[in-house]
Amino acid sequence: MSFKKEGAHKKWAALKEKLGPQESDQTEANLENAEPELCIRLLQIPSVVNYSGLKKRLESSDDSWMVQFLELCGLDLLLEALDRLSGRGVSKISDALLQLTCINCVRAVMNSQRGIEYIVDNEGYIRKLSQALDTSNVMVKKQVFELLAALCMYCPSGHALALDALDHYKTVKNQQYRFSVIMNELSTTDNVPYMATLLSVINAIILATEDLRVRVQIRNEFIGLQLLDMLNKLR
Repeated sequence: MSFKKEGAHKKWAALKEKLGPQESDQTEANLENAEPELCIRLLQIPSVVNYSGLKKRLESSDDSWMVQFLELCGLDLLLEALDRLSGRGVSKISDALLQLTCINCVRAVMNSQRGIEYIVDNEGYIRKLSQALDTSNVMVKKQVFELLAALCMYCPSGHALALDALDHYKTVKNQQYRFSVIMNELSTTDNVPYMATLLSVINAIILATEDLRVRVQIRNEFIGLQLLDMLNKLR
């Protein structure tokens, strides 16, 4: 389902109202004081309600709580669920909402110091995250690209992981170039906020390295994929 021409906030509110439990109008699980073990158990039951409650708990967690959640494979469960949802497409509104609330939880993990450190120290997570780009849900793809841009700017290892993930995506999806997924999205979207995110991730990929030679090489890769022509059209 495409969200390109819908007001994001209005669509979100309308879909949650439509899908929420009628008897209690509950939109999120109350996990305010929940221990990591309970949150892990709830992740075995993917739902908008559970993911929404988990996002709030992740955002309010302290370092020790986050570390325990990660050690109990909480991030693994989130990324596996996101991969399953992306792999089967977004044929139903409920799938689109599940994808969005799930990626919001991943974002909450990456927004924490312990979370981003854990991801950088454990190879493979960003590759899994990049698989979520294989979806028609623009709101999900936008968030994935935002997370890749943030990772690039976080540290040199983060930049390397983001490039590795794009290279892995290229191989898995049989694309010719590692930046094809970015440029294909930029050439086909008319969603202005999404365009801005795509340009931001391009800037982050180019500028995050201090090695001038590598920076020029990456820039030339984008130019070879018609970046300058696209920029002229966007002006």
